[in-house]
Amino acid sequence: MYMKWMRAAAIFLGAAAVLGGASAHAQFDVAGSFFQAYNTSTTGHGTIQKPKDSPGGIFEFRYIRKPLMGFELSYSYNPADESYTVSTTGCGLRCGTAPVTVTSDNHMIGMNWVATSKKKYAGFSPFGLAGLGFVISEPNTNDYALNSKVRISFNYGGGVDYGITSRFGLRAQVRGAAYKAPDLSILYSPTGAYMQTIQPSIGIYFRP
Repeated sequence: MYMKWMRAAAIFLGAAAVLGGASAHAQFDVAGSFFQAYNTSTTGHGTIQKPKDSPGGIFEFRYIRKPLMGFELSYSYNPADESYTVSTTGCGLRCGTAPVTVTSDNHMIGMNWVATSKKKYAGFSPFGLAGLGFVISEPNTNDYALNSKVRISFNYGGGVDYGITSRFGLRAQVRGAAYKAPDLSILYSPTGAYMQTIQPSIGIYFRP
């Protein structure tokens, strides 16, 4: 797990170093934050699927050309165990199936448009974001589990930056992602429903 974080950090820092001198007017930054993921459950086709809420971390690389013209690449990771139980209606032949928990990890990759404010409010610079991405759900066990699932996600969120120096600062934000629930258990039918993951986070940014 630590090696994954180190590799991700090296990629983002390397990109910032290379692109940081590309334009004297554009703004680049790389950021890292810790978050707590909150997930909605889904129900369908006789299955109730409940993802476990868990902590995680996110890396971001941003290029801000103008206040309303910015772009971001992001990568986040968190454990995302999925529990499956039988719904009281529509379960059919699966009514007697025992509950199952599949241990898994979530990897989220986002490509987002970012809008920032020209003004600061009490030292805080607000921003908003929206875009598309991928959620990769990767089971950690083969017991009753399918292969990894990749879902397209719609990303949204907003937050504030607070500069400590001209290069370093704090970032607080809330991100959300809506995507189709991954079906990771061979014993249960997929719910076929869409879920949301909400990630309130706090971290630091660096502007080269």
